[in-house]
Amino acid sequence: MTWGIDYTSQIRADLVGLDADVSDAITELLVVWMASGPPRENARVLAGIGFYEAIVADEYLLGYSVKEAPARLVLLWLRRKPGVSMR
Repeated sequence: MTWGIDYTSQIRADLVGLDADVSDAITELLVVWMASGPPRENARVLAGIGFYEAIVADEYLLGYSVKEAPARLVLLWLRRKPGVSMR
């Protein structure tokens, strides 16, 4: 099964201007998830919407929502992990 990926307006804005190594890490992660599906760790609910967060490039949290049928992954946001300072 191949998972589809949707991007919200927020994640599109968050991805602009990232360092190449962070962009590459996100791309590599999404390629893996397209084949195997995203992990379901760090589950949370906000405004009635369930979502998950995964650590990317050791300093970012990638927020996403999952729909099983059809297999879709919705990328919600990218933010710095708490406690990580700007370079």
